[in-house]
Amino acid sequence: MMPMIEITTPTVADPPAAHDLKGRRDWLTARYLRNARDDDFQEFLREILKIGADGSLLPLAVRDPLNGETLGMQVIGESGDGKSVMIERNLSAVPSLELMTNGASGNYIHITVAPEATIKSLASDILVKTGYTRLSERTKAHEAWPIARHRLKMLGVALLWIDEGHHLLRGGTGRDSAGALQALKNLLQGDGAVAVILSGVPLLEERIASDPETFRRYRLRQRLQRVLVGGADMQRLKRFIEVCCNKLDLLPPDDPFFAERVVFSQKAGLGRSIAFAKATIRRALVNGRSAVTLDDAWRTWRLQGGMDGEPTPFDPGVWPDLRKLLEHRG
Repeated sequence: MMPMIEITTPTVADPPAAHDLKGRRDWLTARYLRNARDDDFQEFLREILKIGADGSLLPLAVRDPLNGETLGMQVIGESGDGKSVMIERNLSAVPSLELMTNGASGNYIHITVAPEATIKSLASDILVKTGYTRLSERTKAHEAWPIARHRLKMLGVALLWIDEGHHLLRGGTGRDSAGALQALKNLLQGDGAVAVILSGVPLLEERIASDPETFRRYRLRQRLQRVLVGGADMQRLKRFIEVCCNKLDLLPPDDPFFAERVVFSQKAGLGRSIAFAKATIRRALVNGRSAVTLDDAWRTWRLQGGMDGEPTPFDPGVWPDLRKLLEHRG
């Protein structure tokens, strides 16, 4: 017999009054489901940032006393698993960390890497975040990086978060994966070294592992796990749906397997499951319904690309039997 998992009811701010539909929609959009991954991430942060005498995180990178190098970590998950939301939420909750944007005062930087990004454009993006003029087209990558490193040191940046980092390491014409790996390694070395968070899909971990020197410096890895039937995150999601419905004066779904249906439909990704659940509740809310139903979820599924004429996880019927049918059909 599996041990009982205690899931406490979180304290949730009340939404606006019923007549304020936009305010209620915005309230729902802003809801965040705290889960075990948050605690894991905070533990990783305590490996790459210094800790004060009172146990709080400081805006200072941990340095190896022998060579002065800092540490990097990877956050790995499939697309839609909620990596970015989790990281942003947890960094914003650290009192000593302040996001730097276009030169505004701060001690950490967030860069989202575009699919067409290069190591030169990454350096240029970092410079823009520090308030520096964007580099000219004629500037070479090897000229850009010393300027970026100098700005990071001069402005006291302790932490650099590079989101969608796998885009930097793609192969193909005009790409420089080896140079990108070298740049990521160099961020952790020398006088202007900072702590680095790399987040991306599993390809990121695979490419980092291809270079032993870079991999050693980014050996800390948080892999986001799938939601398990009967696990704590499944129970948290179920409670999350109930709380959101109750706060919005909606009856929650009367199907005891509703959360499992949602998770199944989203291939067990927690981030995608939360987003789908909120979209379904929002549908019931804007349509003036008194309850969230399987039909709301079915219509949300169709709007998000579900195929006509095929059975869905939100068809009526006993869920265990329907799940077996869907699994059999692949």
